[in-house]
Amino acid sequence: MKKLKYMSMMGLAALLLTTWAACSDDTDASGGENPEEARAYTTVTIAVPNGVAETRASDPTADTDGTSTDIGLTDEYKVTKANLYLFPGGASSSFGTATLTEIISISQFTQTTTTTTTAGQPTETTTTTTDQKTIVWTSKKTALTPGDYRIYIVVNGTVSGVTDGSKGTLTEADFLAKTTAAATSVIAAVPSDGLVMASRSPNSNNSNTLPYIAQEITKDPEQTIAATVERVMGKITVTAGGTNASSAATANKYTSFSTTVAQIDNIKDITLKNYYVVNARKEGYYFRHVDKESSATNPLTEANYGNSSATLPYVTDPKTYNKTYTSTPALANSYGDWYLQGSSAFGLSSFGTFSGTYMDMPGYSSGAVETKVAAYCYENTMLKDKQKNGYTTGIVFKAEIAPSKMMQKKSSGDGVEETTTIGSIGEIFYHSGIFYKDIEALKEAGVLLADGTTSSSANGAPADLKKNDVQCFKKGSADGKFICYYPYWIKHLPSEDTAEDVMEFGIVRNNVYQVTVTGIQGVGKDGVTENIITDTETDDPTTVLLNVKLSIKPWVVRANSAVLGR
Repeated sequence: MKKLKYMSMMGLAALLLTTWAACSDDTDASGGENPEEARAYTTVTIAVPNGVAETRASDPTADTDGTSTDIGLTDEYKVTKANLYLFPGGASSSFGTATLTEIISISQFTQTTTTTTTAGQPTETTTTTTDQKTIVWTSKKTALTPGDYRIYIVVNGTVSGVTDGSKGTLTEADFLAKTTAAATSVIAAVPSDGLVMASRSPNSNNSNTLPYIAQEITKDPEQTIAATVERVMGKITVTAGGTNASSAATANKYTSFSTTVAQIDNIKDITLKNYYVVNARKEGYYFRHVDKESSATNPLTEANYGNSSATLPYVTDPKTYNKTYTSTPALANSYGDWYLQGSSAFGLSSFGTFSGTYMDMPGYSSGAVETKVAAYCYENTMLKDKQKNGYTTGIVFKAEIAPSKMMQKKSSGDGVEETTTIGSIGEIFYHSGIFYKDIEALKEAGVLLADGTTSSSANGAPADLKKNDVQCFKKGSADGKFICYYPYWIKHLPSEDTAEDVMEFGIVRNNVYQVTVTGIQGVGKDGVTENIITDTETDDPTTVLLNVKLSIKPWVVRANSAVLGR
């Protein structure tokens, strides 16, 4: 009978404990304690850096070496929930072997930046200003089991496949192996739940980082788990430009061209109309991954999550070491599933049926040029000898070109003559800096095209035109205006030092890549005789002229000032 009574009391205690623990997120420190298990009450604070400049020591992850910052949009700081994954042992535990102890989910946060005193009592003051170094979100008190922990925090997201059933069996290494997320489309606006962020704990000199917070949780006094987080995605923005962007009519219109174009004087203006982000990665890591040059670390160690002693570690994505370009066919056949809006969409075979949606360029309003968010996207990096167009994240600009004159077949006799009457034609041809009305005019001018080439749609015509260095531009939305394209590849760091080449092109988390086209030197690609994007070396000075200026801070700004052209 005594044994039965004891079991009944234990069952009641278990029921009460379960009921109480289920409400722990909203529980204040008042009330009695469970005699079976003392619980500690902690507050969680999430600090989101807002881009205010600060002096930093050398950062080998190469993401904070500039002077310019971007405060960004209010929604980019939003915290709607946080998931804490706790492993025992704290800073002294061996990396990777401890098993998951607790999962704490918190969904109630208050934005706080200051503390005032009212009648002798400290009071949190809620504010929406962004003029402080960080935006801090503070949770209600949360009950935890006392002990030493390594705490991983994911904000506005959940690690897939990690549940209460994982506790006691899932190792730290296996947990980290699950912290990969996927995207189904290019994100150009902050989701309703906010951008996913992950904990990043810097050392005192900011030279190395860890993905977890090492902390002892004690019952008394009450403690705060303080986490600094970073957004797991980078951001690309496009700003309106132009030769003289001072009105809606002049925004994105370019009239300053190369010496050759100016001498021929057959292009009065080129206007950027639309843009399209290419090669945004489909998947990324929640927690920052770094590695040292030339070889992949396997298995991953603590150093691969930011605490690296390497002189120049670089950021990796889930496919960094799979980008093994050797030739165009190899690249084309292997990489398509890795990217959203992959560059393979712009091959000649698919160009006529391209179904992607170009976005309108930002314009000019309220006395200033506008800026648009082109994409929030996962990290995309590759080794320095693999930085090819087929891998690199970029933007395709779609432009209207308005020739002021062209050559046509003489009305009588042989040869060609100049005309300023463009008329209603569906395509126009470009050879050696001169526009031609049709194939007939090209042949009259001595271009050695095949007899069967009568238009761009004739059998074998694209290859024949390309062989003879002839471009064909299709008619745009208005008479006299034709379409061309300018691919631009996003840079992360300039390549002044060979050691930094690995990070020259790429997208890195928590960085803003601001793109403004400052000049155009000539006509772009036609998409008829040549692919808009080719799987060649990204930084090819013979096909594109770029003037890039970078300035870097969290939300790290990488201002890309680009001159487009052939």
